[in-house]
Amino acid sequence: MAPGFGKAPLSKCLCLVSAGASIFAAFANRPDLCGLDLHHTFTQLELWRLVTCHLVFSTPSGIFFGIMLLYTFREFERRFKTPKFAVAILVIITLSTIMQICLLALNVTKAVAPGPFAIIFGLFPFFFSEIPPMAKGGLFFIPMSDKIFTYAFGLQVMFSKYPSSCWPSLCGLLAGMLYRSQLLPFSKISLPASVKQFCARHCNCFNSAGRRRRRRGGYHQLPAADPSMPQQLFGPPPTIALVQPDPTRVQTLVGMGFDEDQARGALSRTQNNVEAAVGLLGANAGW
Repeated sequence: MAPGFGKAPLSKCLCLVSAGASIFAAFANRPDLCGLDLHHTFTQLELWRLVTCHLVFSTPSGIFFGIMLLYTFREFERRFKTPKFAVAILVIITLSTIMQICLLALNVTKAVAPGPFAIIFGLFPFFFSEIPPMAKGGLFFIPMSDKIFTYAFGLQVMFSKYPSSCWPSLCGLLAGMLYRSQLLPFSKISLPASVKQFCARHCNCFNSAGRRRRRRGGYHQLPAADPSMPQQLFGPPPTIALVQPDPTRVQTLVGMGFDEDQARGALSRTQNNVEAAVGLLGANAGW
């Protein structure tokens, strides 16, 4: 696994922008300019609120725990690659914004707190289903796992500015569930080729750009490798020694919704490593 933000440039950008904008708004004492408000957004045409309402936290606890969760969820960008991760974030933000506008228009709530609540809670359905618990235990006969700390941080973020912070959190959670349920064809959406080329050329976000090699004091542009021919990237595939899958870990994967035969094959190929098997099954299934 790559350290830090390795192979997760979009997650790095989200963390830095959200933290920087939140701290700047706090020092300027003007977080009110960032929230979603129907009168200011559409009547006075302060359209930047449609963006800042998903970036700027208005409380110190939201900044601290929210950035920690964004950093934790960078694993999804590595697992599903930056282009697909970017599409998921855009869909979740769009659906959540529409829901929040409806809540304000129907007077269900008078205000919604600004911050990347939708992004964070939109990724919780994937965290719940895709990330297996690595350690299990109990507290006063209540079964618990290492994932409980992430859920606790999520509750802290949700109630960081109660009750206005609960509404965007719930909207983001519902948007993430809709995206993952595949009831609507959101998983078939992809970024335009021009956007991918721009990001590959200027931001180094995607892997479509060609590789560079130093030659005689300069750099020589090599053609991009064909992803359909992995031998161009890594050479001949190595021989993987298959092992007998552990029945207990097979049942763990089956309990997460994977097919039993596929779970056995994945565990056999990953030496009975549950986390690696989940990543292999998720990569084959896609979002």
